[in-house]
Amino acid sequence: MLAVFSAVFSGLLTFLQKVGSVRGYNSSLLNSYSNGFSALIGFVVAGFLEGYGGFSWSLLGFGFISGLIYIIGVNFRMDALRYIDATILLPLHKFVSPLIVVVIGVTFFEELLSTKEWWGIILGMFVPLMLISSSEKLRQRNLKKGLWLMLFSAVFAAVNVAINKESTDIFTSVLLFMFVTNASSALVGSVIYRFRKKDSSSLVPEVCHFDSKLISLAVLSGVFQVISFATLLLAFANNGPLAVVYTIHSLYILIPISLAIIFYKEHWNFRKVTAIVLSILALFLMK
Repeated sequence: MLAVFSAVFSGLLTFLQKVGSVRGYNSSLLNSYSNGFSALIGFVVAGFLEGYGGFSWSLLGFGFISGLIYIIGVNFRMDALRYIDATILLPLHKFVSPLIVVVIGVTFFEELLSTKEWWGIILGMFVPLMLISSSEKLRQRNLKKGLWLMLFSAVFAAVNVAINKESTDIFTSVLLFMFVTNASSALVGSVIYRFRKKDSSSLVPEVCHFDSKLISLAVLSGVFQVISFATLLLAFANNGPLAVVYTIHSLYILIPISLAIIFYKEHWNFRKVTAIVLSILALFLMK
């Protein structure tokens, strides 16, 4: 159930990132604000529910690495949404990323794959073939660039979730780890934003860019993010296997895809719907 909650709020968060992409917001800036608000909420909640006694240098190190990898992966995904539709990006992203997680689970966490899960992998291989065609190349702004960004994002997302799983096995203060991770993402995102703005000479004026609509979007994103991340970590902390929890979590793609079609009139047809259904079926088989 925790994994399902994580999937729902992650789906809402991803759609808000789509909104930010459509509005032309800088991905590093929006995600930095979002992670900053998530860190603030996480810090307060951790204090009430766990206290701050579990803080350690190792927790700080793991949290920083997790936050670093997360913000890079999310920025790649948000940038990819500028070039290809969510109906193409998300089914591909959420097959490639769980596939990598399955490999990590088998290799590093010694999780065993069933015959059903292997069939899920094979079935999922057909999804890219259905989504990538000559007509889509003409319809998308830059299909090749979008797909490369999607691939980078999927790799970073898979590595990030593996680190989070390992951290819940090591540390008892799950919410405190979440706070450190989100705070690190906010810090790293601010630095990335600074270096991507070639015309800026100072970090503070650039990061303190107060746009009421951007701030509102970031606050809502931060709330969704902290709920999604906390429930994901708690699912791992309650002995949820890496491959199973993350595969369930990956079903969040249904929410942003549906909302993108409704609100942004993204192109969809029977072929895309079939590909999405196949990707979901593959995820259930891999579960």
